[in-house]
Amino acid sequence: MRFITFGEIMMRLSTEASSTFKTADQFNINIGGSEMNVAMSLAASSVDTAIITSLPDNGFGRRTESLLKSNDVKTKHINFTDGRMGTYFLEKGFNVRSSSVIYDRRNSSFEQSVRSDYDFKRAFQDYDWFHFSGITPALNPELQDVLIDALDAAKALGLTISADLNFRGNLWSFEAARKTMTKFVEYCDVIFGYEPFELIENGLEVKDGLERNPDAETLKPILNQIHETYGISHIAFTQRTTVHTNKNIIKGMISVDGHISETDAYEIDILDRIGTGDAYTAGVIHGLMNELTHENVLHNALGNMLYKHTITGDFLTEDISGMGSVLDATREVKR
Repeated sequence: MRFITFGEIMMRLSTEASSTFKTADQFNINIGGSEMNVAMSLAASSVDTAIITSLPDNGFGRRTESLLKSNDVKTKHINFTDGRMGTYFLEKGFNVRSSSVIYDRRNSSFEQSVRSDYDFKRAFQDYDWFHFSGITPALNPELQDVLIDALDAAKALGLTISADLNFRGNLWSFEAARKTMTKFVEYCDVIFGYEPFELIENGLEVKDGLERNPDAETLKPILNQIHETYGISHIAFTQRTTVHTNKNIIKGMISVDGHISETDAYEIDILDRIGTGDAYTAGVIHGLMNELTHENVLHNALGNMLYKHTITGDFLTEDISGMGSVLDATREVKR
């Protein structure tokens, strides 16, 4: 299958773990973004992959284009414009000190996108799977209209549609995200996470009051209602328990046809947490594309995610097919 995605690519400026924003006198540069990270991982796993976005027609934009091409992500649908590249600053945490992010993305080339910038019908002609994230509609109302155009085109052409619902509290409120994301979820076949969007019964939000990491039996009736209400075939997500900033316990889960499959929980030491959810997303998409068993989908996806915790930067470029073996080398937490 062939994969195409739409979203913003950003430049990341990050401190060393030993520095804070107040003390840093230099920053490391990385390029990434949720959709790009997924594309890079799939391209490294022999999936025909492309990205649609807007970049500035300057050295940073062209550097990004070269990076994508060198990693086999097709760039023919990138729109080069005047403007600037969206940027975010990462203060890398350590132990009891959490990581933090400052966004500087307003008026970027992508953030200023309008509907006439993209021909999604033409771009999607040669692809089977379209992926987006909840970050794009969080940027502004115009991009919400652009994304609807993309989804209408993908649906008309019969593409499988997936969405990572990742919520960014620095971009919009949870209430606004729930109301807005609902109309996008209606297009989806596969979703990553079960928030934020509305699931209303008798005037009440069904998902309110859930604990942070509910067990499968608690989740099952809620996920079944999502499957039935929105026609979602697969709901994939992870559960993360924080020991401290550099040590987490993680497991993967997926709901299909009223049945929830899950991995054991694994403890991981963290070098760089950015992009780890995207590595899991890429792993699930790769497994579904290759019609693997749900057990193998989860093992490869979680292995890809755990491995990404050990790599600096936003994305991972290892073959997902063999990532299940990572779990064999990871100490298992029995619960």
